[in-house]
Amino acid sequence: MLIALIVVGVIALMAFGALGFVLLSKVDRDRNKAEKNADESLDALFDGRQDVTFSGNMRSMKYETVILGAEKRGYTLAHQAGDPNGAFTLIFAKA
Repeated sequence: MLIALIVVGVIALMAFGALGFVLLSKVDRDRNKAEKNADESLDALFDGRQDVTFSGNMRSMKYETVILGAEKRGYTLAHQAGDPNGAFTLIFAKA
């Protein structure tokens, strides 16, 4: 009985680990896709409005990509909230 319980526990841990690996791979693919399309996305985001808000997370463009892209398009960072390595919100003002 104990051996069966241990085997079930090991199988459950392996399944949990595999699920975690799949989820992390998906997050990585999504971020790579966002980075690949960054110029188009940033052009659409910074379209000339006076104030722009960007909400980011682990699957979106990197914090640095958005900040540098905003500066390149004539915007300055006015406010930020959250963790640049996790979920964050950035508010930009046209310079």
